[in-house]
Amino acid sequence: MLLADCSRVISDSLARDPSSWSEEERSQLHQWQLWLSLERGEDGQQHLLPAPQRKLCRVAMEEHLEPRTGYSLDLALPSSRIAVEVDGPSHFLLPDGLGVRRPNGPTLLKRRLLAAAGWRVSSVPFYEWNGFATAKERQTYLERAVAPLLG
Repeated sequence: MLLADCSRVISDSLARDPSSWSEEERSQLHQWQLWLSLERGEDGQQHLLPAPQRKLCRVAMEEHLEPRTGYSLDLALPSSRIAVEVDGPSHFLLPDGLGVRRPNGPTLLKRRLLAAAGWRVSSVPFYEWNGFATAKERQTYLERAVAPLLG
């Protein structure tokens, strides 16, 4: 009952005045919606926000456009100038003779220019991310990747 009440209050508030919800708050609501839909099964489905409100929340999770450089960042905390970039295969050269993948020129330039603009960026290479079998392993990986940026 409490979950249903919370969902209704949030949905009503978003429908009345979406601008009263900050981007960060809508991003958190998106994560809550993902949790409901992916981990709560049938029980979670009945508590999802209506599609228009879910879309507002999902959009808040999309890439951040860094105004000075024009680069988009996969996950950014603009107030702290911290970002996480999820780097897929197009960000790397083919593996060398030892199987090592090195970032390509455009990726290196993006990292360098973002650093010059005051950003601290952590890269999450696809080949490392895909090696984790569980959500706990991925969480531990992200915590370790972001920790140096916070200190």
